Amino acid sequence: MVDIAEKQRQRRINDRKVELINELYRLGVYETRDGRKVEDLSLFTLEHVHITEECRAAKAYGECR
Repeated sequence: MVDIAEKQRQRRINDRKVELINELYRLGVYETRDGRKVEDLSLFTLEHVHITEECRAAKAYGECR
């Protein structure tokens, strides 16, 4: 039997994954460089890809000025 704290933890993980996936879509990222769909990634990998893409977008924006 899964206790309430575990259910809450799983909910927070799932909510964060959805948030990161939506942010990646906003950045135009639908797959990783190795071809995996963002929907299939772990939270850890989503966080890493999101940071990488945010940095890439910031650098591109800075170069445009």
